Parts: sequence; C-alpha cells; structure tokens
Amino acid sequence: MDRLIHIVLIAFIVSFQQISFAQKNNTASELDEIDKKLNESIYISTNANSFLTGETLLYKIFCIEKSTNIASKYSKIAYLQLVDSNKKTVFVHKLFLENGTANSDYFIPTTLETGNYKLIGYTNWMLNKKAVEYFDLDIYIVNPYKEKSTNIISQKESNPSENITNENISFDLKSKTYSNRDLIHFKITTTSEEFKQGNYSVSVRKADGFLSQKKTNFNDLKTNRNSTTDINNTEFSLPELRGEIISGKISATSAEVKNKKIALSIVGKNNILKLTKTDAEGKFIFNLEKSNSGSNIVVQIIEDNKQDYSIEIDKTKNIDFSNLTFPSLQFNSEFKQNISERLISSQIENAYYSIKKDSILASTDTVPFYNKLSTEFKLDLFTRFPTMEETITEVVKGVVFAKNKNNYSIHVYDYDPNYESELPALIVVDGLIIEDLKELFAYSPKNIHKINVVKGIYYYGAKSFNGIVAFTTKNGDYETKLKGNFILRPELLKPQSKKEYFQPDYANNKNERIPDYRHQLLWLPKVDLNNPESDLKFYASDVSGKYEIILEGFSANGKAVFIKEIIDIKDSNLN
Repeated sequence: MDRLIHIVLIAFIVSFQQISFAQKNNTASELDEIDKKLNESIYISTNANSFLTGETLLYKIFCIEKSTNIASKYSKIAYLQLVDSNKKTVFVHKLFLENGTANSDYFIPTTLETGNYKLIGYTNWMLNKKAVEYFDLDIYIVNPYKEKSTNIISQKESNPSENITNENISFDLKSKTYSNRDLIHFKITTTSEEFKQGNYSVSVRKADGFLSQKKTNFNDLKTNRNSTTDINNTEFSLPELRGEIISGKISATSAEVKNKKIALSIVGKNNILKLTKTDAEGKFIFNLEKSNSGSNIVVQIIEDNKQDYSIEIDKTKNIDFSNLTFPSLQFNSEFKQNISERLISSQIENAYYSIKKDSILASTDTVPFYNKLSTEFKLDLFTRFPTMEETITEVVKGVVFAKNKNNYSIHVYDYDPNYESELPALIVVDGLIIEDLKELFAYSPKNIHKINVVKGIYYYGAKSFNGIVAFTTKNGDYETKLKGNFILRPELLKPQSKKEYFQPDYANNKNERIPDYRHQLLWLPKVDLNNPESDLKFYASDVSGKYEIILEGFSANGKAVFIKEIIDIKDSNLN
C-alpha cells in the first residue's frame, strides 16, 4: 500500500509541475495539499561543532519526513549553507540525496574570521513557506591568524568524558585504552531489526573539552520548522523530485516564444545532453536525474531563427536569515592550549596533504543518452587522417558529408536501404549539439578519441533526428566558438562530488615514516549494520588524549539515535 501511495503522489506532483509551469499562480489550497504530502525537514550531523583554520568540517544531511523522522522518498536534492554572524553566506553546497541522505565536507580557509556561524539545510520545497523553513546548527570557527576578542566568554562546558548510551544500540569495544598508531576495531551491536536498518554516521575525534558536540536528539536542536502549511503561492520553487532542476526563460522582440527547443549540455567525458521545449511564456525546465559536477555548461536555443531570441537562467532563491540568532562564542583560558595543539597538528597534516588527500569517486554512470545503440569507431584503431573530411569518409561507415560552398551537412544512412529520412542528423561533440558544422570540420581529428553512430529515426526530448553522430574528444574539453544571446554559459552551482576519506594503513610498516597528527581518526558518513561480522577498523594517530566515538542518525522507524563513548590514546613512548 505504501508503494502505491508513493506512486500516486509522484504522479500527482509531476502533474502539478506541468500545471504550475503553465500558470503564474496556484491556489493556496493546492499548494498546501502538496506540502502536507511532502512534509519534509532536514537534519545535519557534523564531525564537530568547533573548528580551526586548516581543519575540515565533515557533515551528513538527512532529509526526513517532518512528523515521523523517517527518510523522505521525495526530494532528490538538498542544499547546505554556512552563514556568518553578519548573516552573509560563506558557501552553498548542492547534494544529490540517496535514500534521503548525502554527505560532503568543507575545508576551513584562512579568510574566515573567528566567530559564530550557522549551518543551514533545506530542500527547494522547504523554501516555499512565507516564513521560510530550514534547519540550522551552531558552528564555532577560530582563526588564530586573525585576532578577534569580541564575544569571548569564560565558560567551560560539561565533562566531555561522559558516555551517552542507548538501550537499543551500543558500541562493542575490546578495549578503551590504546597506544599511538594502534589498530582500533569495534562493532556496533543491536538486536533490533529497526535499529539495524537505520541510517547513521560514525565520527571518531579528539575531544576538545569546551565546544564538543552536545547533540542527543534531533528534537532538542533549534529548528526553524513551521507548524502551519502557509505556502507562498505567488513565487515558489518546484520540488526536485527526480533530480536537479535547472530552469530559465527565452525572450524575443517579435518572434513567438512558445514550443521552442532548448538544449542543455554539460560538456565533458562524462557528459549530459538534455532537450526540452518552452511553454507559452517562453519558460523551460531541465531535470538532471544524475549528479554531474562538470563546470562546462552550455544552454542554447535549437531553432533556425535562434538569432531572434535571448536566453536566461533563473537565479536561485534568496533566503531570509533575519530571524537567525547567534550565541556568544564560549572559550576560557584553558582553550588556548587546545588551540595551539590543534593548530600545530593541522599545519603538519596539511603539509602532507598530497600524500594523505581524499579520493574523489568517479561516476559509475558513463552510459551516454543514446545508451548502447551505437556503432563505435575508436580512431586509434584506424589510420589517422589529418582532416575531419577524410576521417568521416575513410573511417566512419554509414555516414557521409556534403559541402555546399562553405556549408557542411552530415547524413546517416538508415538501416533500411529503401528509406531515407529528410530529417537532419544529431551531431554532438562531448555532449554539445553542433548545428553550424563549419567549426566541426575545422576541428583537428587528432584531438578526437572516438565517434559513435546511431542509425534510424531517433526521438530525444522535444525533437526527432535521422541518426546520431557523437564525437568524443580525448580530454572532454571541446569549446564551441558560437556566440550570441541565444547561447549561454551559465555559472551554476555544481553538485558535490562523492569522496572516499583517507585512512592510513600501518600494516607491514606502510606509512611508518609519515607524521600522523590527525585529530579526526575516522569519519564514516554511511554505516551498514546488516553485516554482523563487519568490524569498524582504523588506526590511532600520534596525538594522545581522549577521543569521542559518536554514532548519530535515525532508526528505520525514525527514532533519533545519538550514542557516545570515550577511548583513551596513550603516548606509546611512555608505556
């Protein structure tokens, strides 16, 4: 029944998107009904609440149903901002959600002042309240290179060595005392299927004793969550239910703006190509189902009279932070020693960044939009020719070109020798549609890695073609020389890339001679408790002291979980 309700709701929302795009306004009751069904909220888990310049803020976002805390099935995109005490945005991250969660990080630069900050989390739909909804979390940043004494209060927090337990889930530690660079391993145990199927993050970090995390329950945190469904029905953001939404509008002095074809290309080796049509007002929407962090983005009008049009991309919605309040920064004299120790540690760790850097995970979605329908010609397997004309003629079977004065055209033969369509072929280079073929034929084929050919009538987006000829360059860096108001290279917010965080390996004396001054020993944004045999393993660093092992998240039924246990790492030279 839940799956049926989910399908019906999705159909309803997609229908709503189409209707709302064709109209300027929707009734408040219609929008309120949708808001009741989406019912989303955001929760953010971090590796710490206080950071120094040179350290890394690690975080995980949970998109949950507001009333139950169960992972939301609806929005596929979440946003995170860091806002300073002047209520100005430091950065914005866009994240693709998987099963309602996503994670990323932010390196604290020297440009930030010492002070209080807020992490703000939201989805597009949460911005539609007249009193905007978002999640906010206090973050403290200390920049020892820029002195700032305001808002400093001599106040120490509660004892960081206090463990926090939960009767349903716990850590199974073989020992609570270790030496530098010891291998530490433990299990997370639970007999409850509900907690076994939960969604959690694990952090192991040196306790600072003054600004350590105090979160014990999602409901205890300050959350800007309205209890009413008061939707702004004059200007609202579409819920991103299938992926990232990129929208815009075309305009013209006298030409018709309805049903005009628009193409979006993310140019590169792992490229994306989307086609759509404008509505009666010249508006258009692209929906990107997969994450792509490419920066070479081109949006263009695909029409014979495209010179008659101008194109623009919608700007992101500004959030009203006027209601944000910032607590006073809380330190005391003992914290100076903590700052000095952490500052030295971060400097040493950053000096060895090239050896210890995290790995950006490559996208596994490398199938082009035409899927596996094509015949592929890798040019290195053939004799290389100096011109594009010779390359197409001698290498690419089933494709011919014609030249009329300075104008070129490309034709793809159909599977049926008795049928030839008058439709043009779709010509693509690194995901970019090329209509003026003069620049393609002036391009050196030595830079081309492969050519893929699809025969037959091909329907894609709002247009049909007589076959496809897709060129892929060696570096995925094709740049068109086309200019005009009909083509745009917008600077859009890119989704965050997935990472695998660095972990040293001291087995067989590997990395033995490299200094290890990590205060963050482990960060696992996704923990799988389904395998009862799996241990969490990591190595202690050269920094002695008390470390907090924290597990945070939600059970499968939405129960908030926060457990903490303290381990002690001793100086191995004193043993």
